[in-house]
Amino acid sequence: MKKLAAIAFALCTLGSNVSNANEGITIQSEDYGVSGYFETTLNASSLKNTISNKDNTVKFNLSDDLNNQISSSITFNGNTFNLKLDNVNKTVDISGFDINNKKLINSEKLKSSLTRIFRDSQNHVEDILNAQTKLDKESKIVLFKFFEFLSTYPVGMPLEQTIEQDFSAQGWTDLCPYMGKYKTAIWDVTYVGVKTQRYKVGGHGFCAARCGAGCPMFGDGQYTQDCLNHDACADVEGEQLGVCGDEWTSASDDFWFSPDCTTPPSS
Repeated sequence: MKKLAAIAFALCTLGSNVSNANEGITIQSEDYGVSGYFETTLNASSLKNTISNKDNTVKFNLSDDLNNQISSSITFNGNTFNLKLDNVNKTVDISGFDINNKKLINSEKLKSSLTRIFRDSQNHVEDILNAQTKLDKESKIVLFKFFEFLSTYPVGMPLEQTIEQDFSAQGWTDLCPYMGKYKTAIWDVTYVGVKTQRYKVGGHGFCAARCGAGCPMFGDGQYTQDCLNHDACADVEGEQLGVCGDEWTSASDDFWFSPDCTTPPSS
């Protein structure tokens, strides 16, 4: 990931810090929260007129209630996306609403915008990770995982989902030890049957087996069997959901709860 240097100044007001960086982002941080906005590179044709004068502005916030629950919201172009991550019960709730508070269904146009916004958010990773707050790095990264997850959301699927960690047999098979080696992906197609294909973990141009969008922008990422199965299904069948719906669902909890390759497994 290209490291962007940010020249910022801090202004202390009412127990919060406000940083205006020269890379097009403004950040406000409090003890256990961070919020702000940045400009996107979305084309004008992909935006609609809203009550906002800055349709290409993405607003974000992230907070930790100190009870192992993290909340986040992302707003742009009249749409709002909400996240609640419960680290005790290992659940993630995601929802999306338009400017009229109607539930969103992902479309090709919306997905394209979410992908662009995710990429733009990567320009500000260091700015947000370095924000003066008591939030730890792991908590702040939840915001970027939220951007990334939205960018992978299947077209045609309502932006309303609860993801629960699968505790059966740990819920995932860690493929970090197989980086650079071949593993067999398995997926099922209705009326056709089970298909298999071998992929090099971390290879094939899209970091096969990684949970998320393509190759990691920071860190080594998470690599699991479920994510390999979905990668293979999407690669061969040419769609994320549809015949690959079961594989996408199985991979979702891996994305949110499996350990990063740099993180030792919990005992």
